[in-house]
Amino acid sequence: MMKFLIFSLMMMFCKKINFLQNMIFLMSFFMIFNMVDLNYYLISMNFGLNFYSYGLIMLVFWITGLMLLSVKFVNNKYICSLMIMLLMIILMVTFSNLNFFLFYLFFEVSLVPTFIMIIYWGLGSQRILASYYFLFYTMIFSLPMILILFELDYVFGSLSLLLNKYYSLNLEEFYMIIMLMCFLVKVPFYLMHSWLLKAHVEAPVFGSMILASLLLKLGGYGLLLMLNLMYDYFNENFKNNLILISLMGSLVLSIICMCQIDLKILVAYSSIVHMGMMLCGIFSMMKLGILGSYMMMISHGFSSSGLFYLVNINYERLNSRLIYMNKGMLSLMPSMGLMWFLLCSSNMAAPFSLNLVSEIFLIIIIMIYNIKLMILMILVCMFSFIYSLYLFSWIQHGKFMKMNKFSSGKLLEYLNLLLHWIPLNIMIFNLNVLIS
Repeated sequence: MMKFLIFSLMMMFCKKINFLQNMIFLMSFFMIFNMVDLNYYLISMNFGLNFYSYGLIMLVFWITGLMLLSVKFVNNKYICSLMIMLLMIILMVTFSNLNFFLFYLFFEVSLVPTFIMIIYWGLGSQRILASYYFLFYTMIFSLPMILILFELDYVFGSLSLLLNKYYSLNLEEFYMIIMLMCFLVKVPFYLMHSWLLKAHVEAPVFGSMILASLLLKLGGYGLLLMLNLMYDYFNENFKNNLILISLMGSLVLSIICMCQIDLKILVAYSSIVHMGMMLCGIFSMMKLGILGSYMMMISHGFSSSGLFYLVNINYERLNSRLIYMNKGMLSLMPSMGLMWFLLCSSNMAAPFSLNLVSEIFLIIIIMIYNIKLMILMILVCMFSFIYSLYLFSWIQHGKFMKMNKFSSGKLLEYLNLLLHWIPLNIMIFNLNVLIS
C-alpha cells in the first residue's frame, strides 16, 4: 500500500493533467487486477486494505481521474489539480489506515481541501457561508470522538484496526451517541443534512463530484469500522428507531425532490435519500444488509457524480439551474439526452445498474429484519423512481424558454459521462467480486 501512496505523492506536483489522468486510471486498473479474497492485505507500515476499503480506494482513483477531466477550463488549473491530488492522497490514507487515531485525523483533514475548493472555485455569492456550514457542522459533531479514542487507547493500549474485533468498551450511552454522530453527520443522516445542500449549491462541478461520490462515503466506512465497538449497545429498540428515522427521512426527502425547481438541489436531495437507504443496511447489522450498503456506496458514487456533471453541462450553456429554463433540451442537445437517460435510469435502479442489486439486497434485509418497515422501503424506492423520471422528462421534453447558440456537447464531456456510466453497469455482470 505504501507504494501506491508514495507514487501518488510523486504525481501530486506534476503539471501535465493528461499524464495525471492516465496514471490514475492505470492505478485503478492495477488494483482491479490484484484483488485477493483476504480480510486484510497489502499491510505495511500501519497501512493496509480490507474488503470495503479496497473498493472505495478504487472509487477514489476513478472519480479523481474524472475530476481532472472536468478541470480543463477552470482558472488556475495547476492549483486546482494540486488540490484534487492532495484530497485523493488524504482519502487513500483514510481508507487504508490501520490505526483509529490516524483514521480520525485524516477523516478531519479531508475537510480542508474541500473547504478551499468551495471558497476559491465556488460559483455562488454565498460560497463563504456554505463552506463555513460545511466545516463547522462536521467538525463540531466530530471533535468529541477523540474522547472515545483516548478511552480506547487507555483501556487496550492500542488503537489498531486489526484488533477491533476484540475491543469491547463499557461506555455510557451518551458517548456511544457521540461516536455515532461523528459519522452520521458526514453521511449525512436525516435532520443533519442542511450543510450538504448549501455546499453542493455553491461548490464547483469537481467539488460537487467529490463531495457526493467520496466524502459522503467516509461516514459509511467509519460506521462499518465501528460496528464491533457499537454492537453491544445496539439493542433491537435502538436499531428500529435508527432505521425508522432513516427510512422516514428518505421518504420525506424523496417527496421534496418532486417539488424542486433547482437541478443541483434535486440531485443533492437524491444523494441524501440513497444514503438513508444505505444506513438501513448498516444498522441492520446483518451481512446481507452491510453488503447491500457497500454496493449502494459504490453505485451512488458513480451515478450522483455523473448527474452533477450533467447539471453543470446545462448550467454552462444556459447560465441557469432552474428546471423551467432547461426544458426542451432533447431538441437542442439530442446526443446529451441519451446520457441523461442512462444516468437517470441508473439513479432509479433500472437494470443493469449496480443500484438495482443494492436496492434488492436492502429490501430483502428490511423484510427479514422487520416486515413492517418494508412498506416504507418500497415507497422510498418507488418515489426514487418517480423523481428520477421527473428529472429526465422535465429537462428533455417541453418547449425551451430561450434559444442560445451552443454545441450539442464536447467529446471530452461524453467521455467523462461514459466513464461514469460504464463501470456502474458492468459490475453487475461480475458480482462475485463484491459478494465474495
